[in-house]
Amino acid sequence: MKLSLNASSRRLPRLAPVMLGLAMLGAGCAQQKTPAREVDKQALAADSLYMARLYAGWEKQLEAQGKSRGGRGSHMEIDLADDTQYRFVKNRLLAAGSTPENSPQLFRKLETLRKEKKTGTPGPKAREDRLGATGEPMENSRCGHLLPLTDVASADNTVAKFQASGLVTCFDGADYAFADVNAIATNHEQTQFRVLGTESLEEYASAVLETPPLPLSLKVNPDEELFVDSVAMAFDEETGEQHLSYTRAESSLVALGAHDFNTITVHHPKELIGKMHSDNPVRTCLERGAVAGFLDCDYASGSKDPVTGIFKPFAKPFTGVGAADPEASHTLWIPAAGAYWEPASGAYDPSHLYLPMRGWYQVTLPSSCTLDAFTSDATIFLMERGGRCSAGTMPGSSVFKGSLPFKTPIVDDYDPTKLNVPFDGLVDFGKDCLDMYQNVRLLMRATMKATCVDSSGNRKPYTRSRTQDIFNLDWRNACLAEGTRVTKADGSQVPVEQVKVGDQLLANGQGQALTVTTVSRGGERKPLVKLRDALGGEVMVTQTHPMVTATRGVVQAGELKAGDSLLTRAGAAKLVGVERVPFSGDVFNFALGTPEELAIATPGTNTMYANGYLVGDSQMQLTLEKQRSSDSREVLARLNGAWHEDFRLHQARSKSARR
Repeated sequence: MKLSLNASSRRLPRLAPVMLGLAMLGAGCAQQKTPAREVDKQALAADSLYMARLYAGWEKQLEAQGKSRGGRGSHMEIDLADDTQYRFVKNRLLAAGSTPENSPQLFRKLETLRKEKKTGTPGPKAREDRLGATGEPMENSRCGHLLPLTDVASADNTVAKFQASGLVTCFDGADYAFADVNAIATNHEQTQFRVLGTESLEEYASAVLETPPLPLSLKVNPDEELFVDSVAMAFDEETGEQHLSYTRAESSLVALGAHDFNTITVHHPKELIGKMHSDNPVRTCLERGAVAGFLDCDYASGSKDPVTGIFKPFAKPFTGVGAADPEASHTLWIPAAGAYWEPASGAYDPSHLYLPMRGWYQVTLPSSCTLDAFTSDATIFLMERGGRCSAGTMPGSSVFKGSLPFKTPIVDDYDPTKLNVPFDGLVDFGKDCLDMYQNVRLLMRATMKATCVDSSGNRKPYTRSRTQDIFNLDWRNACLAEGTRVTKADGSQVPVEQVKVGDQLLANGQGQALTVTTVSRGGERKPLVKLRDALGGEVMVTQTHPMVTATRGVVQAGELKAGDSLLTRAGAAKLVGVERVPFSGDVFNFALGTPEELAIATPGTNTMYANGYLVGDSQMQLTLEKQRSSDSREVLARLNGAWHEDFRLHQARSKSARR
């Protein structure tokens, strides 16, 4: 899936004088803290087990309500009104090096939230519909909390190795974010435990925070299990976001050696076209994509004829998603045989983010064990803007239980202890990430739970988990409405639907022309932006299409307003009308410039005239979005003044630790 970001920042920079001081401290906003106070590790471990029991009860309540741990249900809200949970959070922060002296705003926040919880008087921006340890409905939070845990191959079959990290991400970021990961070895009754290690990280003005990986190495032991948990918190003054959550994972102490299996093999999604480019993303074209020229859609929405079974990419009405045949797709997008998926509901909704998922989870189940269940999570989160995509359309709802679409497990013919669990389906990640134009990360976790009987007849739990990442996925959309006339190199004008690969379009007022290398086509569910100027000119484009202004440079059409001036073939023209209008026809876009042409062209030349307006091509949109997401000065300016003191102290500790 090849995605991009086209949402503007939710805040204007706050350039208060104090920001000058912050800027002088540098833009490095992350720090692993050096513990400032000694914490009773045994008490902390005991409180972790208390939290684990709460979490287990929370999971059972979810199951009783017909919900799942997938989607946003992978973390439990922490209740600060509970004295044990409050002590647990404070001790986790102290163990990470945060104190009331070096993080005054953070501890003030915790005290305020505790008071609100105890008195039942939430603050003015607090949200409702939560689902915490009490089992009550949980808010549709802007933040997500994940705990990647996986075992690592070991050359020594007497040693079990693992790696874990804590991750928190919030839509549009947060003023402050913290995550940790803590590991304990415990007996099955959870009455004895050994603290193994911890990692933590905090950031300011952060979108995605992930702790450094915590490496773990333990002796194989059927009488113990690995218990890993994570605390995450995020606060944002503007939105009122107050996120405190807990999640956990566990595994039996089994060495992942040559004769043991615990792997996730992914056949889809994967890079099909453009594999020769190391940074080429896996791209899903959900509404439109390249029908001719350089093909960059690995997967595409389209229509499958119920009689002939022929799948037509980018054709309406959409029925599902197909994969490209990379060997056959040279100048036309050719679907691969047997690689078509429809939503489980049978109704394809273009406003949703769909992702085909096909592969195997292979895991060893000892002959003395009985399988109890397979569970899994599948999460997509945004790397630049932050936030995770939901697994459904309503808070608490899910598709495929927010997990991999597992099928019936198959026992290996040659090794009866090896289970092959296929998954195959079109997973619906909801609609809250579809408008973002940026790279995303797909995180999958599969877990097997079983019960084993030892030589003495004792029954013991057996748990295996595996995490698999796919980085660099995306999806892209930006186009001109059919009927829009573009200007060719010879000065003639033709409708966009008549443009072919190899045509040359006029690129600017200096007479330069660029060759069309890709033609994209498809639909648009959202209203288009209809622009009208004082001279009677008019054009309709999608909200993310790049427009060249007279004074502001290149901006997205959705950001324009009456009074802005656009560049046209006749000069600057002031807009007198900017409106959203429904549109049911096709939309088109082009990639302009051969490598030879672009090598000698000046930056920003990849433009064309659409109904006389100077607009960007598909590559200009990508460039625009990269510039918008890499403005580091805006990150500092976004930090609310309430957190300035904590940030200064944070930077001072970081500087001291480097000496």
